Amino acid sequence: MPNKKKNPQALIFDVFGTVVDWRTSIKNGLKKLMPITLNEKELESFAFEWRKGYTEFIKDFNLGKKNWKQIDDVHFSKLIEILEKRNYLKLLEDSQIKEINLLWHKLDPWTDTVEGLDLLKNKFSIGTLSNGNFSLLLNMSKYSKLNWDFIFSGDIFKKYKTNPLVYKEACDYLDLDANDVALVAAHENDLLAAKKVGLQTFYVERENEFEEYKKPSNLSEFDITAKSFIDLNSKL
Repeated sequence: MPNKKKNPQALIFDVFGTVVDWRTSIKNGLKKLMPITLNEKELESFAFEWRKGYTEFIKDFNLGKKNWKQIDDVHFSKLIEILEKRNYLKLLEDSQIKEINLLWHKLDPWTDTVEGLDLLKNKFSIGTLSNGNFSLLLNMSKYSKLNWDFIFSGDIFKKYKTNPLVYKEACDYLDLDANDVALVAAHENDLLAAKKVGLQTFYVERENEFEEYKKPSNLSEFDITAKSFIDLNSKL
């Protein structure tokens, strides 16, 4: 482990997969809203393909291959593509498709999330640093009882992680030096990008976030590694 630094003044959190369990939430939502019964394999592949549409868009946007879109629109475009490919589109009204797309606004937290965030909020300013759009993150916060002090979203910056300017501008908004801010995330690429900008990096393990979980190869690069938000709180 690196030498322990002073505690930061603010914690900024990756959301999808770190704070909320998108995979289980999307699968459960599809069970309720799809007009036909999908088996576990179909639900799993639907959820991962939908999520992949988001990650591919972010990658292409950061490479200059795509024009700006907010994440709700990215999700909607990919949803239509999946529904067409699987011959589900003809089974749904427009209002039903919109309701399915809003599943991303209603993602359930991991079991430790709400308690852990409340503990951390007693010590630090806490907020999101997510590629999700502001309304998505606001609605999710209300739905899952996430008591953020602030919300930083992709549509505020018109940029997406892992662009270094996202981390820098978040620190500027907080009026803090980079080393007084820590990114909390379950994804090493996000943490490594934040580290390059000078932020502290707190890794929280979320094994069920991945189709096939592999421990990050750069754990020694991060200032703290934790099993949960409650565990993270105990180490600060």
